Amino acid sequence: MIVFINELDNLRNEIYLNSKGILDLLEKRRILAGKIGDFKNSEGMSVRNREREIDILKTLPSDAFEESILNILFEFSIHYEEKIHFDWVNYSEEKNGVKYIKYAGKYENLIFLLSNILNAGTVIACHDRMVSGIMALAGHHIIDTIDNPDLIIKLNTDLNQDIMINNDIMLISEKFMENKKQIYNVAIE
Repeated sequence: MIVFINELDNLRNEIYLNSKGILDLLEKRRILAGKIGDFKNSEGMSVRNREREIDILKTLPSDAFEESILNILFEFSIHYEEKIHFDWVNYSEEKNGVKYIKYAGKYENLIFLLSNILNAGTVIACHDRMVSGIMALAGHHIIDTIDNPDLIIKLNTDLNQDIMINNDIMLISEKFMENKKQIYNVAIE
């Protein structure tokens, strides 16, 4: 049985390294797509070039699965070629020089929205039963304490922080949006 566990651990490590390599390559592709988008924009060219996509599909050996992956990559690239030229977020509030996205609604609905804004599977330390319940329903892991949280959210306060929820208003800072993909440990107080 120990041999099987070691073999399983080795396989898991190998697939982890494979996944990391794929993500690294996707990040490089995203940067390249942005540069291509800049060039096309400066030359007044259309972002989509279906003829180029068809040429790639003809030249790279592929089966139906690989062809579907290539089509996903084309859409991924188009998204980043276009996205680089548009401001997708409308920051509607500014406090102490910090830009925020503003949401208004019932407190429970704002907590539900927050649960969907945080990264899937985030570990959350929270003692408020209602907040913990909503977060758990969204698939987050609820624990008692976190020693070094990536983010602290103090509820019902006007303190300047990355995410503020006070009564019927939620503000989410530009800084949070920029750093969101690194936030997986959150303390909600």
